[in-house]
Amino acid sequence: MKNLQGYFREMDFVAFGNGDFNTPAAALPKLIKNNVFLLDLRTWEEVEAFSLPFAKSIPINELPERLEEVPKNRPVILFSNGSWRSSVGLAYLIAKGFDEVSIIAQGLPEMLKTLKPGPLFGAGVHKVQAQTDCNCG
Repeated sequence: MKNLQGYFREMDFVAFGNGDFNTPAAALPKLIKNNVFLLDLRTWEEVEAFSLPFAKSIPINELPERLEEVPKNRPVILFSNGSWRSSVGLAYLIAKGFDEVSIIAQGLPEMLKTLKPGPLFGAGVHKVQAQTDCNCG
């Protein structure tokens, strides 16, 4: 996927059936261990209430100004509390030339079902450096 127009052309029945644009929340512990860049698009108020130390927090309204903080050399997985912000962020990153980008369509609520101590510990999440930079508080 080189540009947004090409991305839209790929959005056919097969792509949606295969889940090409979605990363299942259940895959997160393994993906975190494999050095994906998990991008939290929620507002600072939402992050202040609950944050994930292994995710980078850039609210969707700050993404254009902070785009250089998102690496192009790693897979990027976007999430928020639902799918709207993630979908907008996905389209924006594709338009900016990001190739390996997907969303967790069900967002944080589905992620919380998966992010339990056993799978996280097995994935080595306790060894992952925190990526949040919230100036909350």
